[in-house]
Parts: sequence; structure tokens; C-alpha cells
Amino acid sequence: MPRPGTTTTTPGTRAGPHDGCARVFVSPALDGWTLVFGDTAEDTHRLDDADDETRASIVRGRCAELGRRFGAAQWYGMSCGDGWTAWCVAEGGEVVRYYDSEVAEEDGDEGPAHPAESGYLLPHQDGFPDGAFDDVSPFGSETFAERYHRVKEELRIPDTCYANDIAARLSVDPGALGPHTVAGTGVVALTACGREHGHPAGALPA
Repeated sequence: MPRPGTTTTTPGTRAGPHDGCARVFVSPALDGWTLVFGDTAEDTHRLDDADDETRASIVRGRCAELGRRFGAAQWYGMSCGDGWTAWCVAEGGEVVRYYDSEVAEEDGDEGPAHPAESGYLLPHQDGFPDGAFDDVSPFGSETFAERYHRVKEELRIPDTCYANDIAARLSVDPGALGPHTVAGTGVVALTACGREHGHPAGALPA
């Protein structure tokens, strides 16, 4: 999903003030879970230009509310443009884990870690020793790739986890969807903004 607070448009389309908050996709049942892609209209506008603390508060609050209602809820975020990734896990009405790679990079990770992260490095952690790549260029270099894999194997450095890895362990693996996981039909649902202001034209007649 895009970074919270951003609007995604297709080339050649003009983004209106509510294009990014007018609708969400609600998946069919996937291994017993329902996925919602997008944010509620209220959250989208609150996330616009929000600082890290406000964003965390909004995500935590929404997860806790949904966890209280449905028994468990999870939120995942990844950016297509950089390495940002994040997740929030609620059990009942309590958030048991919130992680944001940018916040952890700047201020550290408050934790506690979730068992689903076991055996992984978190994105803000560097498992390589100082000086491991001082004499090679990291830009498109086969030498760098060879050094990286050799040192990683020799020192048994764990893989780095991202939101999709945590989701695969806790609920739905986005890389393994198929007929065996799907039951029912997905829908595109209008949010409060979509009902009030309309929604962007799609490929199919409305």
C-alpha cells in the first residue's frame, strides 16, 4: 500500500482533493482474514502532513478499535519509492506491537519485539560489521553483491523483514495468494468522502 497520507493516481489522470480517500478495496475472505486496501476517509485527511507521533497515534487507535470489534486487527504499510515499511498488531482492544522503520532509524525502536519478527533483522538494524564494504562501490556493482552475500553467509546474518514478511507469519502472505486461500468476492466500497463527493472514474461503468 502507499505511504499513509499520499494519493496514488494513474498517469494522465487529474487528482481531485478526495480521489485518494473516496474508496477502499475490501478483499474476499483470505485464509479467514479480510483485507482492506486504503484508509477511511477520516484517517486519510488526518494523516495528510501528519508528523510521526500523530501518524502512530492514528494507526494505533484504528487498530485497537478494529481489534476490539473483531478480536484481532493488523495494519501494514510499505512505500514503492523507498525502503519505508511499518506494521501495527492489535489483539483485542490492545496494540501489542507498532513498528515504523523511519521512526526506528531516527529515534530507535521502543519495542517490545513481536514473536513474528524472530529470526529477522528489523529494517533499521545493520547486521554487517564496520568496514565490510569500504573498498567496493554499492552502485550496480557485481563485486558488491558478491561481497554482500559472502559476508552474510559467513557471519550468518539474518534476512531483513518487511511488512509483507510479518503479514505472512501473522495472517495473510501477499506473495502466496491463490484459489486455495480465497473465499467469496471482493468489493470496491465508497468511504464517507466517496459518498459525499463522488469518486474518480474507473475502467468500468459505475
